[in-house]
Amino acid sequence: MSPYFDVIVQLLIIAIILFILIGFIYIWLYVAKKEKLMKHLMPIQLVKRKRKIQEIIWNPLIKAAEYVAPTAEKYKFMFDFEKDEKILVRAGNPLGLKVESLHGLRFVLGLATLFIAIIYSFLGMPFALLVLVILPMSGFMFPSLWILYCAKERQEIISMMMPDFLDTVSITLQAGVSLDAALRQVTNQMDGPLIEEIQRFNREIDLGVPRKQAFEHILERNSAKELEMLVNSLVQGVDLGVPVSTTFRVQAEDLRAMRGYRAKEKAAKASPQVTLVTTFLVAPAVFLLIIGLLFLNMLYNPQAFGLDVWF
Repeated sequence: MSPYFDVIVQLLIIAIILFILIGFIYIWLYVAKKEKLMKHLMPIQLVKRKRKIQEIIWNPLIKAAEYVAPTAEKYKFMFDFEKDEKILVRAGNPLGLKVESLHGLRFVLGLATLFIAIIYSFLGMPFALLVLVILPMSGFMFPSLWILYCAKERQEIISMMMPDFLDTVSITLQAGVSLDAALRQVTNQMDGPLIEEIQRFNREIDLGVPRKQAFEHILERNSAKELEMLVNSLVQGVDLGVPVSTTFRVQAEDLRAMRGYRAKEKAAKASPQVTLVTTFLVAPAVFLLIIGLLFLNMLYNPQAFGLDVWF
């Protein structure tokens, strides 16, 4: 058997595995994203249980990252600490991560996956060289991708919560309560990323930060367009003397209509995206797998197909 044949077979197997892996990762991210956006409908006990499991898994890694952080800061490579800090803030600093511990986490996961890849290669497993190259790179890049995903998810949840939050605040304001008191009352009754931002805004007001500057801090910490529209409307409403309750009510109606349009748009785009991934990644990989197995069976067991005359 030609050595080139073995190389071609290995390359085909690698291509099949990568295609299937990328396809299923994309589909899993789509399903997970949908479930995360609807997690406010889940029972509180289930959410707490999931958080506890995540803490058990992540806490040792975070402690190791904090220990390695002073050394990791000296080797920035291609990462931008200022950009990482902005993304961490938009993600809500999950698990209490800071920029230093994030960079330390990259080194911890990179070294851990490198150690696993070395053991894998010493055991003589297939594709050892490929695993030795890809696995440490994946472990090193995973924290950055995870933070980007968390930031995008958090901003989408903020956008989704805006209409209900504005309706509740508008009703409270119409009852004769001041804006600060209404915000505090609503934050005590609701939970989520948007409520965390409003609570931080209230703390800044209590510390004497000017209201306009506190609004600017909200915009710096978040990229949700709906939140930006609300803050700009509040600033303009205060400058022009428009009642705040009217501003909240109008914004709630506009955002609810906009959310309906975006939901329809995403629903229309979701099916073609999943179809494209399935058609161009999963289906070719499965097709190559079936044809490859059939070809290898014909090559090594020609008697089963009556081809022993040719081989």
